[in-house]
Amino acid sequence: MSAAPDPAPPADAAPSGRGETLLEAAAAHVPDRPDLLIRLAREARAAAEAEGDERTAAQAEGYEGFGLYLTSDHEAALDHLTRALAALEPLGDLAGRSLVLGALASVHVSLGHYDEAAAIALENLRTARALGDREREAWVLTIMGNTYVELGQPAEATERGEAALRLFADLGNAGGQARAHTVLGGALRDLGRYDEAKAHLEAALRLATEEGATLTEARALDDLGWLAQSRGDPAGSLDFHRRALALREAIGNRQAQATSLIHLGRAYTALGQADEAVGVLEQALAIAAETGAEPRAAQAHEALADAYERSGRPAQALRHLRAYSRLREALLSAQARSRIQTLEVRAEAERAHQDAEIARLRTEELGAANAELERTLVDLRAAQRGLVQAEKLASLGRLSAGLAHEIQNPLNFVANFAELNAELASELRARVDAGDLDGLGDDLDTVADNAARVRDHARRADGIVRSLMGHVRDVGGKRRPADLHELLEQAVSSVFRDAEAAPSGGAVRVERHYADGLGPVEVAPGSLQRVFVNLLDNARYALAHRPAPPDGEAEPPTVTISTERYPGGVEIRVADNGVGIPLAHCARVFEPFFTTKPTGQGTGLGLSLAYDIVTGGHGGTLGVVSREGEGATFTVTLPTGEGEGCRE
Repeated sequence: MSAAPDPAPPADAAPSGRGETLLEAAAAHVPDRPDLLIRLAREARAAAEAEGDERTAAQAEGYEGFGLYLTSDHEAALDHLTRALAALEPLGDLAGRSLVLGALASVHVSLGHYDEAAAIALENLRTARALGDREREAWVLTIMGNTYVELGQPAEATERGEAALRLFADLGNAGGQARAHTVLGGALRDLGRYDEAKAHLEAALRLATEEGATLTEARALDDLGWLAQSRGDPAGSLDFHRRALALREAIGNRQAQATSLIHLGRAYTALGQADEAVGVLEQALAIAAETGAEPRAAQAHEALADAYERSGRPAQALRHLRAYSRLREALLSAQARSRIQTLEVRAEAERAHQDAEIARLRTEELGAANAELERTLVDLRAAQRGLVQAEKLASLGRLSAGLAHEIQNPLNFVANFAELNAELASELRARVDAGDLDGLGDDLDTVADNAARVRDHARRADGIVRSLMGHVRDVGGKRRPADLHELLEQAVSSVFRDAEAAPSGGAVRVERHYADGLGPVEVAPGSLQRVFVNLLDNARYALAHRPAPPDGEAEPPTVTISTERYPGGVEIRVADNGVGIPLAHCARVFEPFFTTKPTGQGTGLGLSLAYDIVTGGHGGTLGVVSREGEGATFTVTLPTGEGEGCRE
């Protein structure tokens, strides 16, 4: 439930033109009058452009973007903020750039791009310290604290909140102190230190009310309501959330309204008022969908699943639980990818800087120092590659652990249906003993239906956990010489043992084009066979879902397996004439948890695991060539260490 802080207006000289005057007026309405902020920022930009004042025009566009963020128009906000940042960069306006970076970080928090927000905030913190602007530094620390609260890292959030509070106190900024108190209140609540959290949130409410900081006042009220709920007092939380909602509606911050509605719904659910809970939660879900705030949509689905389950409507509960799981998987996967990409970009930037330094030393003919730096660069690059790989594995581990935690919800359904069956069985026993057999068949049907639900939920949970645990295991294994053709035949037998028929007609045909004299290759047989099974199973699925062509025109569903030796390695190809892969998906097929299969038919881990086994476990490559509707070809290369040379 983070929101952007109240940023200070540019600390520049007195306005010299109409554009600057309007911009100063716009800054006075941050953040409690976003409508007026947007209008004045647009007028300031038009005036500055007419006056040829590029700097003011760019800053005004940044303020307009911030106002759009406050009204939860995230797409438009990102567009304006990105353009403002690009315009300010060549002007060397660090102060204006810092304001835009702060707003960008807040937008990314709202959209669930937490690692991106953290990276931007870190960059902004360096800028604020370079400027010597302690107030700006405090606001950046507040944004970072809010981000860590959203990420579920309360210890880091506490550290940033305390640092921001100290700075605001030294500066005598009461509004900033109020915002820092909300960060500390949220973090301490998550740590279970409820009394300390309450003290900070009450201080935030008092200071915000005195300063007329409506956005911060609403945040403090909402967090106090959430704290009351956490302490088992849902009735006490209702008043706080209603007051927060009223303030947020007055400001026009749609995403913050969704947050208040979600908390109200949870309080109603805890009080047993299911109809009221469903009503406000459906409103929250509609707002979240409208504003593109996926973290809030996930929370609304989760709360609706709980409300429907408690009201005895398991079908509706299950529908929302599935929607929650899909969104949660997407958010966690996006976080992991964002984290990996950020690390790789930083490593690339560091390498570029080091290369430039080497060039400078060469120009100055410092041969000895240059040789030493080159050796250091080799070591650094090796360390960076190790860090990137370690971060990828760590991100995947965190992602797997988070998703495994989400399995608790379907397991709750298993427990509930099992408990219902136990109670019903006891009742049936009593009726049978009493000779009352009326309606016995209907009750037995209910028992069977509940048992089927238990089985389905348990199988789904078991399948996901098995896939996750298989993915985080070591992708290597003990190597020994193995016959690749034998491993391929075992995989074919495993996948096509039943000779499944494709909808287009006819059983799947498997063609082999094996190279003569391939000989044994030193591999980890168990791991590599998993690769072949995953690739063949992917081909089987593609064949089973290709559209049925007109009679007499269909090429039979075919999988073609070929092997080839080349100097220094071997190549294995698995091709099919199935549905193919859309161009937009080709770059993502090896990402963990990316899948186009319906819910329940795949976790998106098979090809990702195959990629890690081939590249990380065997030092080879795995790639794909495909065109939608024309099949796909997956190519595996494995080094053998024999001979030298290049492939044709």
